[in-house]
Amino acid sequence: MTAAHQHHAHTTRFRTLLTATATATAIAATVAAVTTGCTKENKTAPAPSTMASSGPSTDPQAADKDALLGVYRAFWDAQLKVYRSGSMKDTGIEKVAGDKAYSKVQTTRGYYVDHGYDVKGAPAHLPQVTALNMAAAPPSATITDCLDTSDYYKVEKSTGKKVETADDNRRHIATYQALRIAGTWQIRDFDISRDGTC
Repeated sequence: MTAAHQHHAHTTRFRTLLTATATATAIAATVAAVTTGCTKENKTAPAPSTMASSGPSTDPQAADKDALLGVYRAFWDAQLKVYRSGSMKDTGIEKVAGDKAYSKVQTTRGYYVDHGYDVKGAPAHLPQVTALNMAAAPPSATITDCLDTSDYYKVEKSTGKKVETADDNRRHIATYQALRIAGTWQIRDFDISRDGTC
């Protein structure tokens, strides 16, 4: 091989080596940039589960349901005040109960007064809004609750003696009907099943 051929071969190999080196360097730089970008994003972006748990509720009716359940709890607070005081006055019952619900509380109050009964404790609740129709006029809803009356019972006012009942089941399914009138929810009727349990 002549000197000219040797020089040409060395030059070709050198150029090939430079091209390969440049290509490898470019690939390495690209990989480094992509990796750095991913690492940076992973450090700053919260995990999907965190975003899901900290975000707003996906239920578009959540606010209405919360307001309704708040009124339901107020209804029970007022109802207990009625039974303990023996009066409908100054209990707030007229704000949260109307129609048949109000009448039923009033009837029960009369029964307790006539028999000299008082109530002790309070039932445990597991209420859920099982139906909600905001498009109705007025908007309507149904609340289904599991009433546990294990720590809620009648006593004789004169003796303080507990009034025993024939019903051994202390957990009953209760259904409450509500209407939203003038922007405010009100319990309008209710039924407590004595047959089923929950």
